[in-house]
Order: sequence, then structure tokens, then C-alpha cells
Amino acid sequence: MDNWLSEHLVCPLDKQRVDLRSGELFCDGGHSYPVIDGIPVMLVRSAESTHGYIDETFRLVDEIAGMSKTHPELDRSVTNGEIDEFVQAEVPYTSGNLYFSIQNRLTRYPIPHLRLEKSVGRRLLDVGCNWGRWSIAAGKLGYKVVGIDPSLKAVLAARRVARQVGVEATFVVGDARFLPFRDQAFDVFHSYGVFQHLSKENARTCLTEGARVLRPGGTSLVQMPNKYGIRQYQQHRRRGFTEGEAFEIRYWTPAELMETFERTFGPSEMSVDCYFGLGIQASDVDLFPLKYKAVVYASEAVRSAAKIIRPLVKIADSVYISSKRSSES
Repeated sequence: MDNWLSEHLVCPLDKQRVDLRSGELFCDGGHSYPVIDGIPVMLVRSAESTHGYIDETFRLVDEIAGMSKTHPELDRSVTNGEIDEFVQAEVPYTSGNLYFSIQNRLTRYPIPHLRLEKSVGRRLLDVGCNWGRWSIAAGKLGYKVVGIDPSLKAVLAARRVARQVGVEATFVVGDARFLPFRDQAFDVFHSYGVFQHLSKENARTCLTEGARVLRPGGTSLVQMPNKYGIRQYQQHRRRGFTEGEAFEIRYWTPAELMETFERTFGPSEMSVDCYFGLGIQASDVDLFPLKYKAVVYASEAVRSAAKIIRPLVKIADSVYISSKRSSES
């Protein structure tokens, strides 16, 4: 582990400092967490599981602990010019339905454009980083990045890919409901495509944790789905306007989003991410077949129009909520 992480990790349950001893992290409260190949695994076994990746990680950790030799998952490697096998398979689950058209056919990594200004050393937490696409995007802009995800397999892939493309980033396995970091440890809190899959109660818990680890005056940038989006309204109607369960999308109204983020972080603003779906990134247009290129271009055209015709923001399918952490939050 790097020095910064050693100084800023805490027990996700009681927020006490943790110390590394014999390959595990211990807190004074008696909780312990394994370190797998240098990666802290800070999941809470007693917590309700919100994703199959959490259960998979516990199984993998137990497998590794029970082996007398290196586990195959730790021996994976990727060469220059090659696209990591995990990323090839995982890309539609991290990026959206359009990406099923290029699953296992990637010719480059789909690293998106992060809508933050360049930085020199500001510390950014990327929640739900999976294979690291947003962490890498932030690293390219000069941020010191910590990516966290409940999947050990995904975090191992993120570390491989970051090293392959020459971006410095640190990764932790953990649960956004129980962030294992000291108060006010980060300058920027970022998450994309994550909280939409959680119950609103769990999402609000995650955001409260995000505010705790964000310094006063720090910024938050979080993507969320819009209940009144052109495509999302249709999807919600097909589902019978039910709240959703398991990994299904939860739909938030603009009013719910603004009230939640302003109460949790402080002054907030909503802007357009994309139209006609979730996860559509203009930076990936070259990867898509022709019919999906048209969707990307159409989304970008309406997004540009929304800068002038502000009511169009209210019907975007995917929105960003940017917030500034106030000292009173």
C-alpha cells in the first residue's frame, strides 16, 4: 500500500485507524480486513449484500486464503496493445446497453471525458470504479485518484489497466455505504453509473458517506438517472412504475435529486449527461456500429441545445449533479 492510503484508511464500521499486521488490517475495535496482493479488501461481511460482486469477492478472498500457491486471478497480466480480457467482457455492464454491440470486440479502452477541470494533485475518490475507466480519466487530468469497488476481480483489472496505460491510481475493495477513509480525506467525490442501481435509502447512505470523506469546499460530481428522461420514462412505464429491486434502475425526479444533494453536500446544480439512454459517451462514438453512432450524435445535439434551452435539462435521461461541500453539511 502507498503511504497516503496507509495514513487515511480506517475501519469501515467504526472509523478507527487500521494497522497492517501479518498481511491484514486491524482496528482497535477488533475488526480485521485482508490485504490481497497489496489491495485492501474493506468489505463488511455482516452487511446486507447489494450486489453479487460482493458475494463473489468474499468467495474469492476465501479461495485465495485457502491456497498454498498463487491464485490464477492474481496471475493475470495484459501486454501493450492488448485489451484486458476482463474489460472486454465487462464493458456493457459498466458503460450501458449500447456497449453490448462491442462486447469482446474492443480495439481500445473506452476512457471517457471527465467533466472536471484539470488538476495538479487534488485527491479524487471514484466510487464504483469497476475496471477503472473514470479513475484513469481522472488520472489523465492530473488528479491523485483512489478508486473503490466491491469487486476484487474488477479492482485487480483496474490496477492492470492503469499500469498498462501509464496512469497512477490506487485501488481499494469496499462498499460505498461504509467508506473506509478518514473524514475530509478527499478534494473531489465522483461516481458514475453506480447509485442508480441501489435503493434510494442505500443511495442516500452512500452520499452521506461521500460528504463525510469530502473536505469543506470540496466538489462532488455524481451521475444519476432522471425519471422524466425521454427514454427512462418509457423504461419505467414498461416496468409498471415500480420502485425496482436488486440491480434494477431506480428512477429519481429532478426535485428529489436536488433536495437530496443539497441537503447532503451543499449548493448543487444539475446538468445534462446524455439523452436517449444511460451511459452514452461521445468520446466512444468511433467504437460503435453506424446505427449507434446516430444515437450518440443525436444525444450530443440535444445536449448542446440544452445549454441554451434550459428546460431540456429536465428531460435528459442521464444527469450530473455537481455540488460544493459546505462546512455546515
